Amino acid sequence: MRIECACLDDTLRVITASAVDLIPGAEQAGIALRTSGLRFDSRAATGLFPRRIDALQQESGEGPCVESMRKRATVLVTDMRRERRWPAFSSESSAVGVGSLLVLCLYTDDVHGALHVHSSREGAFDDRSIDVGTSLATHAALAVIASRREDQLRTALASRDVIGQAKGILMERFAVDADNAFALLRKLSQERNVPLRRVAGHVVDAGR
Repeated sequence: MRIECACLDDTLRVITASAVDLIPGAEQAGIALRTSGLRFDSRAATGLFPRRIDALQQESGEGPCVESMRKRATVLVTDMRRERRWPAFSSESSAVGVGSLLVLCLYTDDVHGALHVHSSREGAFDDRSIDVGTSLATHAALAVIASRREDQLRTALASRDVIGQAKGILMERFAVDADNAFALLRKLSQERNVPLRRVAGHVVDAGR
């Protein structure tokens, strides 16, 4: 399940569309959005190349996006047919028509994924491509951070509401004050080794 709000997808689509328009040499673009470790979801692809590139790397566990996230570095493939760092990936990518590839890591204090842009031509990307791509990758990383913080805030507010409802039910049922009701919830959570919010949810469901 995606934890980001729907507006993140819209933002990422704007970024990949801008990448195609603004990065010299770019024909298609996509974003590999990190989920855990070096695993990622394929997002905001503008065409076949980025979707296929992501699928190949997810299958093999290696490739330029994986390397970019692992090293927090820009990865440039100037000629896919001659690329030897990931032989199976390079062969498959060349077969679907990718001539060159530029990958830019999305990171701030942590790695969030990679923006990758593609061309059917060899040697399509230069220093200007990297400069423009780096700027867009920074915008993408900040968008991911903002979305995840918003989701964390929504989760925290929802947890507080559920816990408050559960406390009210316990206060009424057992004629205790708010502190004792919360202490009871916490005790149940510890005894059952279940998160406090889930215990509160069970109490609310049972009280309906």
